[in-house]
Amino acid sequence: MRRGVAVFIDLVIAVAVVLGPLIALDRILVAASVDDVWLPSAAVWSLAFLLLYSPLSVSRWGGTVGKRLLGMEVVRDADGGRLSYGAALVRHLSNLVVHTVPVFMIAHVTVTSLSPKKQGLHDRLVGSRVVMRGR
Repeated sequence: MRRGVAVFIDLVIAVAVVLGPLIALDRILVAASVDDVWLPSAAVWSLAFLLLYSPLSVSRWGGTVGKRLLGMEVVRDADGGRLSYGAALVRHLSNLVVHTVPVFMIAHVTVTSLSPKKQGLHDRLVGSRVVMRGR
């Protein structure tokens, strides 16, 4: 339940950070009668958010805003340290794939439920786990 609330918080942040500037850009471009800039700008802005928000937050602070607000932290399973940006990026991208492909989602839920450390497929892939801060 706690992870679900953290994901919801992060989705609200994602919508605000991605859509807010894009709506403003759309208004500016419409006023300036410029048509061919919006789609590439939207793609670059969305890709930048995708590659930076979660991986950078996890590698730098141990979790996204949602996880941090709810007292969770992503750590290396081996020693409890922070993930590198590369490991956090692989974790994030694999998590997106897992939640996009239904058969992977079923496997993910099963693996997470049966894992004593509640590690999902993305955590197992990079050797990480989510813990409560201070534990």
